[in-house]
Amino acid sequence: MNNKALLFDMDGVIVDNHKYHFKAWQVFAEKYGFELTEAFYKQQMNGRRMKNCLELVFNRSMTDEEVVSYDHEKEEIYRELYRPELKAHEGLIELLKDAREEGFKLAVATSAPTENVIFTIDGLGIRHFFDSIVDSTQVTQGKPHPEVYLKSAENVETEPSRCIVFEDALRGVEAGKNAGCKVVGVATTHNRSEIVGTDLVIDTFKDLNVDGLNELINKR
Repeated sequence: MNNKALLFDMDGVIVDNHKYHFKAWQVFAEKYGFELTEAFYKQQMNGRRMKNCLELVFNRSMTDEEVVSYDHEKEEIYRELYRPELKAHEGLIELLKDAREEGFKLAVATSAPTENVIFTIDGLGIRHFFDSIVDSTQVTQGKPHPEVYLKSAENVETEPSRCIVFEDALRGVEAGKNAGCKVVGVATTHNRSEIVGTDLVIDTFKDLNVDGLNELINKR
């Protein structure tokens, strides 16, 4: 396979929505009586599956039924908060267009639930750009396990070594590297100095063009 692919995490990458997820968690935390700092959220929760996050904040094991119920509640709060502000990250649409014309396969690889994927990808009207979308319902292992990126690479018939992962979360960066992909850190949730282990760090997608993507794909 000589394909090349771009694999995009969704939250904090396709959309710069970190503060809205954190606000939703704050509302949720106040209702259920636990304390949640932004530092804890960024370091321990961002990029993880909901079950892992819930067991952290409630400090106990969760049944599948509890996870579904709490997940639905928290994500509804998030969508209501972010709906008026929904927009693609700066430069994303232009890069997607250029990458398609250059022959890149494109995929969404997220630990978010299907409802949030519909809310985001269809809300932005960008589903037609993507050859594959993998969400939390299609994987069993959370990041930093590479499953979501390995599955995405398989879906677009591209060797992981010829894939570039775009990630804002530290666990996501680790997952992309564990999959054998190149990784571009997107400085939304974390600042540039906090994002380590990447091949490149960008502030927005305006920092990239297809020549740079091809150069990164071919980097040894």
